Amino acid sequence: MLKIVHTADVHAGRPLCFELEEERRYIRRREVETALWRIVDFVKEENAQILLIAGDVFEYLYARPSWVKDLALLFSTIPETRVFIAPGNHDPLLPDSLYFSVDWPDNVTIFDSAGIGRVSFEANGIEVDVYGLGWAAFVQRDPLLSSFRVARRDRLNIVLLHGDLADQSVYLPIKQEHIASSGAAYFALGHIHVPMARNIAGTTVVYPGCPEPLDFGDEGQRGIYLVICTGPSEVSAEFVPMAVRTVRAVQVDLTGLDTGEQVRNAILAVGSPEDRRRDMWKITLRGRLNPEIELDLPGLRHEFADEFFSLRLEPEFVLDYDLDPLLAPENQSLEARFVKKLMELKRRLQQTGDAQEVDIIERAMYYGLDALRQGEIITRRRLD
Repeated sequence: MLKIVHTADVHAGRPLCFELEEERRYIRRREVETALWRIVDFVKEENAQILLIAGDVFEYLYARPSWVKDLALLFSTIPETRVFIAPGNHDPLLPDSLYFSVDWPDNVTIFDSAGIGRVSFEANGIEVDVYGLGWAAFVQRDPLLSSFRVARRDRLNIVLLHGDLADQSVYLPIKQEHIASSGAAYFALGHIHVPMARNIAGTTVVYPGCPEPLDFGDEGQRGIYLVICTGPSEVSAEFVPMAVRTVRAVQVDLTGLDTGEQVRNAILAVGSPEDRRRDMWKITLRGRLNPEIELDLPGLRHEFADEFFSLRLEPEFVLDYDLDPLLAPENQSLEARFVKKLMELKRRLQQTGDAQEVDIIERAMYYGLDALRQGEIITRRRLD
């Protein structure tokens, strides 16, 4: 039996877009940078024979040379594990790449861009061919796997690549028919940050995702894949959560809340205190809010700094204006004429069945009332 750990998209050095104070930015940056240290600990625990890293290990523009030196030293602590790296679009093998700044230990192979390379060896009684290709630019439009075929189908064939599982892409398009005709048992991919495993014509195709969330778009569990091989075509892949913190996306309905304190309590009701202080939270505020409540979103974020490790408040609520007085025939105020005009347009659009246009008109009506009554507009993506 052969054990393989598959990871990708560490993005060490990448500027974080979480709304974090300086101290927490440092903490989070170090957690991203040390993800590979935790992965190597897992390699040791599992006694894995192969570590696959499918690109974007670090950020070309931001990574520190000392971090890459530490990484080389880290890989020297697992001399019995074969480490394979296929650089991607964020860490391409340009002439001044940090990949060329250190002497890598003998167990590390970094695939270059001079065609698809192959490394053959035997591990735990299984003959293995690892194929790989590294990027040498920030863009790759050509489907480089169109004519790729493995040399021997009686071996365990692995393809390590950073690319996009799509027919057309500027990030090395990988077509399903090329995977199906390749003869490989396992495609170890990188580039997509969401964990995903698929079977394409008998080939196991895996994106491990990023081991640590890098922005609020990386919701849910993040980690790596542990791959077990019992023969040239017997491959199984299991997702293993690895992230120190999780991006959690929740919704809070403000409908019926009459005071600012009730709004605060509703926000603080999400998760447990431990979860709030550990994770990054994206809270969407929905429903209809009493117009008398002055909701200062930056102020709330600052107020809750000790309650959440990171907090983003996304306003999708509307101020619950009482429209009946504005729709009264005798009311000819500017507000009333504005609302009546848009309500008339809304009714016509409802008759045509154009739900998107109806939503736009409703949003415009509430934005207009915001401007007329509050003196400012809170932009929202949708209305209830």
